[in-house]
Amino acid sequence: MMTSSDGLTGPARLLRLASWAIAIVFAVFLNMFGSLVIRDMEFAPHGGPPVMEQFADAPAKARLDAARRDLQAQRDTLDEKAETLEVARGRAAKQYADEKESFRNWLATRSVTGDSTRDPDLLARTRKLDSLQAVTIDWQHQIDAIGDQQRALVAQQSQLDVQIASEDAAAEQRFDEATRHYELQVFGLRLALTLPILLIAIWLFIRYRKVRYWPFVYGFGLFALSAFFIELVPYLPNFGGYVRVLVGIALTVFAGLYMLKAFQRYAERKQLELQQDQGERARTIGYEKAVRSLEKKRCPSCDKQWNLGGDDSTFCVHCGLRLFNLCGCGGRNFFFFPHCHQCGAAQGSASLVPGVDAAPPGSSD
Repeated sequence: MMTSSDGLTGPARLLRLASWAIAIVFAVFLNMFGSLVIRDMEFAPHGGPPVMEQFADAPAKARLDAARRDLQAQRDTLDEKAETLEVARGRAAKQYADEKESFRNWLATRSVTGDSTRDPDLLARTRKLDSLQAVTIDWQHQIDAIGDQQRALVAQQSQLDVQIASEDAAAEQRFDEATRHYELQVFGLRLALTLPILLIAIWLFIRYRKVRYWPFVYGFGLFALSAFFIELVPYLPNFGGYVRVLVGIALTVFAGLYMLKAFQRYAERKQLELQQDQGERARTIGYEKAVRSLEKKRCPSCDKQWNLGGDDSTFCVHCGLRLFNLCGCGGRNFFFFPHCHQCGAAQGSASLVPGVDAAPPGSSD
């Protein structure tokens, strides 16, 4: 019983596997190189990617920052002064409270003893309390004055903050516009690189996919697909996804139309082949294709089941192609086999099959 790979010899199978390995390795290295090129293209526009500092009004920003630092220094000075005054006012208020408490105790003692000779002391203590209260009030007035200055500085600082925010917003708007323009430039460069590579890969696949060096054609095609549909994705702008999808749709339509036309050409070619005689039809069928068709019990010409009339059929029941021969030894052989499976003699029909080098009839080892 033949396996699905019996149409190829061992070296041929190894060569095919090695060819695919070469195609994949070639695609991997091309993809590595392409990813580096695509990444480094962000520095292709002059000056590289824009930075925020390029779009700030440096003199105006420096002037506003200096003014804000000066206001902040004045606020810090007033804060320290207010803190010092608050300590002094607290001490004066405590002294006034202590003296007032002492005066209350003294008045209580005087009312008990009824000593009227001590009226001068009463006046003196009262004047001292008034003096201490005046000192406390004076400290409070100084604190209030500093508070007024602090509020004025806060108002000025708020105005400066508004101006600084306005300058930053204008710089950010200019930066955003430059960034969008830069992204469009870089995307255009990357698209100008990857899209032609994809188109070249498609052209190479259509024209040269069956040549001797097909692994490099397939490897380049794999690289082109990866570069356009995978490597380009992280660098797409907001609308870049539409470009990728539209190109994918166009390629799908192109591939579909190409396949339909190819199938139509294949069907027309098959019809012409079926109108040819036995010899001409046999010459158009390669040995490997014939062996694979035998394994599947399909006619190598019309690709239909030939054994519907029984496994001992000699001709295809659909197209009439001769499929089996009888050797002089009586062995029944597949028409495309170069030698008899019983006696090993060369079959004369093998000379009609492309890819088979058979010895002339009657020759022996």
